[in-house]
Amino acid sequence: IIIEGKTLLENAVKSDHSTVHLQKGYGWTGEGQIFFKPDTETGGSLECRFPVEKEELRQLTLRMTEANDYGIYRILLDGKTVREYVDFYGKSVKTRELNLGQLVLKPGIYTIRFECLGKRSESRGNDLGIDSVRLRERWNVKRIAPPDVQVR
Repeated sequence: IIIEGKTLLENAVKSDHSTVHLQKGYGWTGEGQIFFKPDTETGGSLECRFPVEKEELRQLTLRMTEANDYGIYRILLDGKTVREYVDFYGKSVKTRELNLGQLVLKPGIYTIRFECLGKRSESRGNDLGIDSVRLRERWNVKRIAPPDVQVR
């Protein structure tokens, strides 16, 4: 199940004075990625919601963008931290998959929150790019979550 940026943007909630829009181009899924520019060096946030229709075990994966003006973020799922510190800086634009673990998700609406923690010294900014949320089918077998991988 793939929830594209355009769909995530429909109900996105951003911190005051930050900007968020659909950015087309590159190799993003569907019509583009969500591009978020926080209003402050740290503390800006973006929330995206996605639905789950059927209870089942899924691998929750975010397809994210790295770039030379991207920042460092904490990621929460329904208010619980799932990644304390993720650096989205990259020397060039490329996408990567960020695996958040295997979960049994019950039907309902889930919220992923991105909180800006700042940026590394090489970065020209603290922006964020979200291509999609992916719920990958899994079998009821105990496995270790796959590592994060770079797509391009």
